[in-house]
Amino acid sequence: MRDIPNYLDDPQQVLFWELDEFILLAIMFGIGIMVNYLGILLVIGLVGIKFYRKIKDRQANGFLLHLLYWHAGLGSSETPPTSRPLAFIRRFF
Repeated sequence: MRDIPNYLDDPQQVLFWELDEFILLAIMFGIGIMVNYLGILLVIGLVGIKFYRKIKDRQANGFLLHLLYWHAGLGSSETPPTSRPLAFIRRFF
């Protein structure tokens, strides 16, 4: 039997972590298997989750997408983007 979430907009959880935190751990797990340093990279993944959770708790929702758009111009599905300014333009006159 599944638990009913308290709120509809709660993020999905896998074990103890939210989905985005679990993806970070899964990436470290995969890299650890490939380079044969599984234990070390799992510990690095758990520490990374701790720091990521601290940053995520202090910021507004969706800050990671805004950060990716600001620094790399990622997240734009339109070519060229018509509803948003280009990522590399920092000042508007």
